[in-house]
Amino acid sequence: MMFLQDWWRWFARQSRLNKFISVGFSASLVLFLIPLIVSWLKPTPIHVGVAFYTYERAFVLEGNTKTYYYENRNLVSDCSLRRIEQPLPKGRAKTPDPKSWVVIKFLLENVTDQRMTNLRMAIRSPLLRPTTTLFTTSNLEATGEWDSTAKDAPRSYVISAPVVESMNSAVISLKTPIDETLRQFMYTDRGRMTVQVTYLLADQFGTFPLKISRLNAMKILNRESVLRAGDETFANEKIEMTMLLPDEPDLKEEGLSYQLLSRAHDCPEGTAGDW
Repeated sequence: MMFLQDWWRWFARQSRLNKFISVGFSASLVLFLIPLIVSWLKPTPIHVGVAFYTYERAFVLEGNTKTYYYENRNLVSDCSLRRIEQPLPKGRAKTPDPKSWVVIKFLLENVTDQRMTNLRMAIRSPLLRPTTTLFTTSNLEATGEWDSTAKDAPRSYVISAPVVESMNSAVISLKTPIDETLRQFMYTDRGRMTVQVTYLLADQFGTFPLKISRLNAMKILNRESVLRAGDETFANEKIEMTMLLPDEPDLKEEGLSYQLLSRAHDCPEGTAGDW
């Protein structure tokens, strides 16, 4: 009680500006502490971690050699996580068209002993577009769509999963082609790579805001590899190429207009997944 009386006397002596600043700071502190206290008293049934990536499928021409590659890298640090190369005779191999994507991966974990049904998670990120597609590890069925109800507010991407089994984890990936607008945002404007979960709900619990954790990029990839039962291809994408027959003319590959991403950094071992 004495503390409150002393604080009130101190507050009364302050100028209007200082009073306004003090009230604003106190209100912000309360808003910050309430979700934290609630999380201590009632642990979140769903844990969500996130990491950002770029993925590129392309080739470079050097002399008479066409070096085809696909590479996964940490978007935040631009460190190469995995790069596979295959040299081919120039003009003699048909390969998929060069392309690149930005990928947001979520590690979704049900930490309770009961299955979650009709789970819905709404997220916002400047890296999402109408061209975004969703895919998951085989132990989870989920779909994604833009929230069409929002008129003025920034639109959310809603992920829906009919069932999340108890004590189970899965990886959800959102893959967006890198067009010129997204390329400028990422590499020219150096925009912030952010993601916000605006709400999470299921039949077993009501709507609440969820604070997601930043995970090491390699941790999610390693977990995804285990859940995919050893499938080493990126997101089930099969890299195929066809060699031309001797009587077929050479391809004119120099005419392709795709712009390669800048060369990724070769980071020290053990640090490539860091933020």
